[in-house]
Amino acid sequence: MTRTGRPILPEATYFITCVSDERRKWFVNPRLAQIVVDQWKHYARAYEFTMDAYCVMLDHYHVVLNVGKKKTISQILHAVDSYTATLINETLGNKTKVKIWQGNPWDEMIRNEKMYWQKVAYTLLNPWREGLVKEPIDPYPFSDIDEWRVKMGEEELAELVGKYKRSSE
Repeated sequence: MTRTGRPILPEATYFITCVSDERRKWFVNPRLAQIVVDQWKHYARAYEFTMDAYCVMLDHYHVVLNVGKKKTISQILHAVDSYTATLINETLGNKTKVKIWQGNPWDEMIRNEKMYWQKVAYTLLNPWREGLVKEPIDPYPFSDIDEWRVKMGEEELAELVGKYKRSSE
């Protein structure tokens, strides 16, 4: 089934999921996972959007972002996914470009505050749900959970993820 085009909504907040082609676990390699993190941060500055939460897993990533006014969600996703694919292929020494992303990242516009916090918690809890960390708010190098810990404090962060932890177990 073909998805319709993305609406152009300035300053909209989205929850994004993008999966690697054939669910390959490219990001078990920390250098490749860091490329994804670095490019999201680069484009957040260059395209003037706010990245509220992110997490790069072994075969996909999640991002919660507000697009701002400069670019559309389609332009942002195209830039990040295209350039991360180029850099990953270069890092791997591929002479012929290998497909990195499945294509058609899933984007869901966040409609209210409750949905926003649910998507932030979902993103931050992803490494724990997948068994990559022992406790829900343990540090994970390819997410911004440590930034959230500083921003909210340990207790408030634990309360947030605790509120949404049950629905994801």
